[in-house]
Amino acid sequence: MSDVVINNLMDEAQANTLASVQRQIQDWNGVIKSNYLTAFDNWSQSVLAGRIDNSNPPKPPNGYVLGYFTDPTSGPGSLGPYGDTPIQWPYPAQGTQPVCPMPPVPPSIKPYTPPVLPEPDNLRNAVPGDTMPVGYRITGADGSVWQKQASPTPFGIEYYYTRLS
Repeated sequence: MSDVVINNLMDEAQANTLASVQRQIQDWNGVIKSNYLTAFDNWSQSVLAGRIDNSNPPKPPNGYVLGYFTDPTSGPGSLGPYGDTPIQWPYPAQGTQPVCPMPPVPPSIKPYTPPVLPEPDNLRNAVPGDTMPVGYRITGADGSVWQKQASPTPFGIEYYYTRLS
C-alpha cells in the first residue's frame, strides 16, 4: 500500500474513533445526569416531607469530556507513513465540570409536632418497665390511692393508673 492510502485509512480510523467517542461521552453524560436528577428529586422529597433538612444537597457529579492520548507506537523513532508525527487518539476522560447545574434547593420544613394534651387529674400512664399486675393499688405521697388498669387499643394493651380517692 502506498503512503497516501495508509494516511487516508489512518485519517478515517481517527475520524471514526472521534465520532464514536463523542457519542459515548454524550450517552454517558446523559445517564449520569438522569441518575443525579433522580437522586436529587428523591432527596428533595425527603426535605419537603420534613424528614431531613436541606443543609446537605447532593452535588452534581463531573461529566465526561473528550481527552486524547498519544499512541506509544507512533512518534519519533517509529516506522510507518507518519514517521516522527505522534498519533493522538480520542477517549472519554473524567472532566472537572459538573454534568449539569444543581436544581433549586427546596426550603427546609420543620416537621409537625402535635401539641401535648394535658392528662386528666384522675389518670396517669404507667411508666415503661412497670411490671405490677392490673388491680395493684399504690398510695401517693399526698395520700391518694391509685389502681393499675388496662384497656385494649388497636395498638395493643394500654396500662394506666386511675385515682380512686
